[in-house]
Amino acid sequence: MKKLIYNINQYLLERYPTIWNTRLVWMLLSALLLHLLFFVFGFFTLTNPEILHDYNIKDIFFKNGTVYFTIMVSVLLLVVWLIYMFKNNGFKNFYPTSNLKLFGQFLSYIVIIYSCSTFFLSYNYGVKSYIAFKYPDVQVSKEIEIANDMAMFFSENVSDYTIDRRNYPKLFYDLYCETTEEFIDHSLSYEEFAGEKYQFYSIKTKEIPTKDQHRYISNEYSEDTTLLSPVYTKELDSTIILYLKDTVVNIKPFIKTIKPSFYNASTSFYISRNDTLFNTLEANQYNKISHSVNLDYNRYDNEKTSIRQFYRNKRNAELLDRSNKKEINTLIDDFLKISDAYKIPHNLTAKKWTDLVYQPNNFEVKHFIRTGPKDNFTFDSEGYTYERTKFEQFYVDRVTNHFYSNASLKNVFDNIEDIKASTPFADSIHFFMWFAFFFTSIILMFRTTGIKPLLFAVITVGVIGLAVALLGTTLSYLIVPNDDITSYVILYFLLILATLILLIPITFSDRFHKLIIGICVNISIIGFPLYLLLITGIISTHQEDACRAREDYYTSGYQCHTIFDWLEVNWSFFYFVAAIVFLLFYARIIKKWKALPEG
Repeated sequence: MKKLIYNINQYLLERYPTIWNTRLVWMLLSALLLHLLFFVFGFFTLTNPEILHDYNIKDIFFKNGTVYFTIMVSVLLLVVWLIYMFKNNGFKNFYPTSNLKLFGQFLSYIVIIYSCSTFFLSYNYGVKSYIAFKYPDVQVSKEIEIANDMAMFFSENVSDYTIDRRNYPKLFYDLYCETTEEFIDHSLSYEEFAGEKYQFYSIKTKEIPTKDQHRYISNEYSEDTTLLSPVYTKELDSTIILYLKDTVVNIKPFIKTIKPSFYNASTSFYISRNDTLFNTLEANQYNKISHSVNLDYNRYDNEKTSIRQFYRNKRNAELLDRSNKKEINTLIDDFLKISDAYKIPHNLTAKKWTDLVYQPNNFEVKHFIRTGPKDNFTFDSEGYTYERTKFEQFYVDRVTNHFYSNASLKNVFDNIEDIKASTPFADSIHFFMWFAFFFTSIILMFRTTGIKPLLFAVITVGVIGLAVALLGTTLSYLIVPNDDITSYVILYFLLILATLILLIPITFSDRFHKLIIGICVNISIIGFPLYLLLITGIISTHQEDACRAREDYYTSGYQCHTIFDWLEVNWSFFYFVAAIVFLLFYARIIKKWKALPEG
């Protein structure tokens, strides 16, 4: 092995001295082995499904401390690389070097640093691979379907089963249920349960111009009684549709009981990213359903969510209408098998749960299940005095010691789908490529100009920063009170100063001391992408101000678009490529600086 390494090094030294000098081959091989190691580490991270019970496991790389381990590995790897590389610096000793060779060294540094600092990617793709292998989409979709069918039997809260939650038949979907005591008209038909009142209204609509909404819609500060108080509003392009209470509807003939019932459950437990409900609905089915929305508990949901509740309530009701105890027991048994596979905490069996929920007489909710084990600190513990409402007492009298942690199951589905949908490379590419660029620039500066110009360059940048801060403070408090003018003065001051720093090594290298030229060279190497950002920032600022100066800006709702909107975050790639191209041509200036006489 030792002889093989020696022969490879000799081969590279004789034919590819730049690759030999930068240790590119050995660093990439070392990085590849470590990437494979981190991939395997990530692949086996989530083998225990209990880890999926926690929130946002997609970021487990940061939560379990792996990030610190990867930092240590990267630092150690790069330090060893720098030690070996700095043993040979042909540029420092005036060895013949072409522009392309100097630029090749720069590219080699970027590749090495990027490969040695991106173990985050291997780890996360290992996690993604395990999730994709262990939990295929077909399996998870079926489990979510079973969980949604089962959700109506969770029996956690009384309010999930009251009549105001009903969306099926279509009559209930079209009506609005008023539950606020002061808004109930006691002279008209309403229903009451455990001190809570429910009054159903038909809905009428009114369309108004968006710009005139303040003339129609009341708010908490409005004293004008002629203004409208919609139960829901829907914004279109230039108008707003107001949904207003119309007439009271007597629903007594359409319900079997006012008590909490599984027939009223209409909420989906989990909506998958891959859900295709609205892609599979036929157009005529969709159009048969009113676009009004039941908002007493759904105030911020959109039309699609409301339609989903209609179909969920319909599917639940169809299961209950069959009143097949064996079918319900099978559903619960399948659900508990899924729960056990994910190690969801619970103390239920299929038979016991079926006995709790199977109430064929209207399927009233007569037993409630906890979301966690009973402890001595729950509100219904012995010795705890509290004057409960009838509504609260209804729950206390019927809550059992059985529990099911459905929050854990929801986190499992969330984590599986989040990890599958994650894009570690796209999410981190900007950070890692700029980290590699700036670190590479520092190494190139050190190897070409030496430590003294590098340190003076750092000091110079610090002095410039203090000067800009002092200039901004002075303009703001003593000379120009206008913030816009202050911003422009600072921006153009930086532009002039940056342009001067770029031009000095190119056009005035024979008129300044070599140290000064070296400082400008170093700032130019690392600062060129920031120079481009400054230019586009100035252009964007002018565009924004010109847009805001339009006479109809505040009345037309016109949105200002600037140069940054053209590429958005992709400007980062543009700056990066431009900086690489700049260094390709700037290599000649670096060589020219090296040839300058001292003094």
